[in-house]
Amino acid sequence: MDSTAFDLVDAHCHVDLFGKEEASVVEQIERRRVHTIAVTNTPSVFFHTRDLAVNKRYLYPAIGLHPELVDSRSHELDRLWPHLAETRFVGEVGLDYVTSDLDLRRKQRDVFSAILSRCADYGDRVITVHSRRSASDVIAAIGSNFQGTVILHWFSGTRRELERAATIGCWFSVNPTMIRSKSGRQLVELMPKDRVLTETDGPFVKIGNRGAIPSDALEAVRGLAEVWNEPVERTGAHILDNFRRAIAR
Repeated sequence: MDSTAFDLVDAHCHVDLFGKEEASVVEQIERRRVHTIAVTNTPSVFFHTRDLAVNKRYLYPAIGLHPELVDSRSHELDRLWPHLAETRFVGEVGLDYVTSDLDLRRKQRDVFSAILSRCADYGDRVITVHSRRSASDVIAAIGSNFQGTVILHWFSGTRRELERAATIGCWFSVNPTMIRSKSGRQLVELMPKDRVLTETDGPFVKIGNRGAIPSDALEAVRGLAEVWNEPVERTGAHILDNFRRAIAR
């Protein structure tokens, strides 16, 4: 099947981390019509991604502060606030409890809560959220009354945590690695179909021996089509409709 038969969605991709391939990745996003949320890991690199998106139809620049960088880059938090007025997209943000340092976990929670609070002031921000080993605290921080769209990227929590996240209105973005793993597929089967998006998390997710690029979201579409037992074209159209609803305001 021609991958250009329908628009694709990559709800979480680190476009600025492709190095020398960056320009060709951006060109392919436009040529293959991949609606791509280009996340950033620190506010200081947002300028570059914002510039990449100028006059682009399918590239959505997001400003973020990755939880793994909170310890070294929390001083950049004040640089994030002014840009919330110029982009509706925020990410990558969230919590990462790979660290066992309780003080660092607290610092991550403080930063994430501050970001959520500022985003809530606008009411229509689209936030892509990291929740590795921290899903319960991420869900608690978001709460049931958050005004905006929260996308839990590469969700790996428990079934009960997934149900709680769905109950408060969270969305879920699924990448090819999730679909290929047994545990990931089991979680995908439980996700509300009308709140599922695709992502690549490129270049971190691997397709063969290379980093995933946005058009590889097609692999996630194919996997979801298997899970949902429907034609790939129908799944692709459903994901695109989901994305349009997720960002509509």
